[in-house]
Amino acid sequence: MRKTVFFGVLCMIMLNIQACKVTDKKKTNRQFTKGNDPAKELYLYSIEAFNQGNLELFLANFSQEIKMYGTDGTYFGHDALRERFEDVFKRFPNMKMEIPELKSEILSKDVIMVNFKWKLYPMGQGPAYSGIGSGIYKYENAEWTEVLEVETITNVDEALKQPK
Repeated sequence: MRKTVFFGVLCMIMLNIQACKVTDKKKTNRQFTKGNDPAKELYLYSIEAFNQGNLELFLANFSQEIKMYGTDGTYFGHDALRERFEDVFKRFPNMKMEIPELKSEILSKDVIMVNFKWKLYPMGQGPAYSGIGSGIYKYENAEWTEVLEVETITNVDEALKQPK
């Protein structure tokens, strides 16, 4: 049960971590080019907000009409994301995430694809879940408007495994 619950939480965490960072809303719509690929900066800044447990900072860059499709379901609108992550931050207040590998590819002027490896420490340190993921993100009018992401757990430390 703990593994199943954690996998669902992890999927939503990864889905949203990929797509958020506070940006200057006065900027024009950012286009992705070889010289201007903000994916890594966005991703790592989002991890920092997540690790701080700062829900407002974590959600700030999403469109109010965000459409997210992930391994554990779909979430439409800013309110759905807020509801989902308020619960995550309350249930796992010390959770920390690391991203040992992150690669991005520009698919068009406003769409990027990211492939990543992650490690999630549910208690902030100690035993962890590890995995891989991929996501496609659409950026319009200085906001993330659509996200499609898939994650897979590749390793669970023994201390987190349920007894059989």
